[in-house]
Amino acid sequence: MRKGSKIAISLVAFAMTASGSAFAGGMDITPERLILQPGGMAAGDNCQGLAANPESIVGPNANAAYKGHQPNEFSCRPDNIAWRNMMSELGMAIAPTAFHPARTTGFGGFALTLEASFTKINADAFSTAVDGTRRQYWHDGTRGSIDPNNKQFSIVNNSPDSILQIYSLKARKGLPLGFEIVGSLGYMANTSLWVGGADIRWAILEGFRTGFLGFLPDVSAGAGVRTLGGSDKFFLTTIGIDAQVSKQIAIADSGKLTPYLGVQRVIIFADSTIVDLTPNIDPLQQCGYLGADPRTGSPMCRNKLSNGADNNGDFNNNTVFNKARIHRWRGILGVNYRYEIMYVAGQFMTDLTDPSSENDNLFGGKQWTTVFEAGVFF
Repeated sequence: MRKGSKIAISLVAFAMTASGSAFAGGMDITPERLILQPGGMAAGDNCQGLAANPESIVGPNANAAYKGHQPNEFSCRPDNIAWRNMMSELGMAIAPTAFHPARTTGFGGFALTLEASFTKINADAFSTAVDGTRRQYWHDGTRGSIDPNNKQFSIVNNSPDSILQIYSLKARKGLPLGFEIVGSLGYMANTSLWVGGADIRWAILEGFRTGFLGFLPDVSAGAGVRTLGGSDKFFLTTIGIDAQVSKQIAIADSGKLTPYLGVQRVIIFADSTIVDLTPNIDPLQQCGYLGADPRTGSPMCRNKLSNGADNNGDFNNNTVFNKARIHRWRGILGVNYRYEIMYVAGQFMTDLTDPSSENDNLFGGKQWTTVFEAGVFF
């Protein structure tokens, strides 16, 4: 036990050290870039430029195309389909891995492990919006590299990662009656995002070695939840419900090899907070905000447009993306090996059906996840 405790402490120290590299930020999510342009604009204009200069719509030198119109009519709109596609793929990356055979750690058993998961995303895929706009949602929806000249993030990520990496510290604890609970905390590489959650499962049939039941595999059912933190622009939570079968094979005196198969139902819940689609413009400053109109609730402004109206058009560029509720199936194939207290494992997961088969407006196609785990088992 003393030796195992030292190993456990080393694993925790390694995880804490690794987490220091979590803040690179190139793959941080930028939903404010997922914009659809309104119709009726003059050639060469866009909603961001009109928001920055509303006088180009109502001023004396305004383009004739804007005659009789107000700045509020040309607000940026959210690209909800691009958002939905990105949340679907990100949700699969953080979803519970169900990384275990059907057999539990046993009553009083405990395991402390490090997990590394690598999920393919469709980094160059296009989505198609309701107005026909095609967008590479991972290119537009992530920060990208830092410009060495001005130390700012790029306006588009020209080479988003094709693999999302998540590194987690996990603790598993066996309970009576074949139950087991799991806690997990980790981070996503090349972002400032972290992932936390918990699992519970029940081994319906496990541990039989003799007689008729000795020929049967171990069988378990479980569920887990993971949530993504580190961003104030959206909330992302996934639920995984799984069933697995496995069979432990003894190797020599101290080794145990356990292959297993499973299936998992993944449910993704994505909700945005209020997102500013023109983040470089401060609507309060542009307006000279005096407070809300007590009759209408609309902002009152010190600053006026040349037509006498309040300069409050940029407030309309604060919006919320549609809620995304996505359901997917994926298969599980894995194997683990235990020698005395040491534990190593590998697992492969993939979509069983195309995500678009039961979810509208998903364009990227199937994803897969490869997971590795190592740790100690008491």
